Amino acid sequence: MTDADAGRAAFARYRELMAAHGFRPSRRFGQNFLLEPALHRAIADAVEVGPSDLVVEVGPGLGFLTRELARRAGQVIAVEIDPRLARILSGELREMPGGDRVRLLVRDVLGKGGVLAPEVEEAVASARAAMPSGGRLLVVANLPYAVTGPFLAALVQAGFGPPDAMSLLVQWEFAERVAAPSGGEAHGGPSALLQAGYRVDVVRRVGREVFRPRPQVDSAIVRLRARDGVPFQAWSAETRSRFARFVRALFAARRKTLRHGLERAEKELGVPFRVGEELARQRAEQLGADAIVEVFLGGVAPGPDAADGPGLA
Repeated sequence: MTDADAGRAAFARYRELMAAHGFRPSRRFGQNFLLEPALHRAIADAVEVGPSDLVVEVGPGLGFLTRELARRAGQVIAVEIDPRLARILSGELREMPGGDRVRLLVRDVLGKGGVLAPEVEEAVASARAAMPSGGRLLVVANLPYAVTGPFLAALVQAGFGPPDAMSLLVQWEFAERVAAPSGGEAHGGPSALLQAGYRVDVVRRVGREVFRPRPQVDSAIVRLRARDGVPFQAWSAETRSRFARFVRALFAARRKTLRHGLERAEKELGVPFRVGEELARQRAEQLGADAIVEVFLGGVAPGPDAADGPGLA
């Protein structure tokens, strides 16, 4: 039996379970289930999930990817917004190899104000503090389009610190945007924010035909690996939050010159940002992530702890 056949056979069994629970996939929650086991393996392989790693999975759904993660990881925190799916998944976890290492949180991963939900923050922070030496914090997930940008923005501002790596299945359009180099139409707030701390690459394109229900667009596996030696990785949560607000202010005026974006940033953050005249005439989309970090740091006086970057926390 091929992987494609195995995926379809598994989904046929889950359709019976879903019918028994009165469940129908929700378009509002972006519930498109990835069927091919080879792609579940590819998502986990992209960041080499291992037995010392803590993995956060958002939207585990019926547990297709969760099954692969539970088999490999030391611990998985799976966050599911839909209680109907969570009931099905709870039963699957009892039968799943490694299922006892999966903690299921039934709630929206996002809280008020565009940050992670407190229960998610607390669960990840506690589990990360207990990780074995050499373990990594990974985010491995099949993310619905509507939550992808807000979730990643909230994630990089979290109090438990930036993840070491991420392997995400996202819509193709978002993959193009987040991996886009400076200077092009696709380069914007998401790419500037994430590339400040991560090397971003598109691992492979994934056709819409491998999902049920079938979405209207293709997807892609995107890998983000933490960049060594960049200021972003040493910043406190408050500094990362201020940087995220700075980036949003710059790209809110992306069609205008950088001078206009910096005026918005000054009002947003309450500190002046000064750049040379030549730079001020450029647009934000022309600047790479490192240049944007440099402009951000230029407007913030260093604090007493140089290891924490700017003294904002």
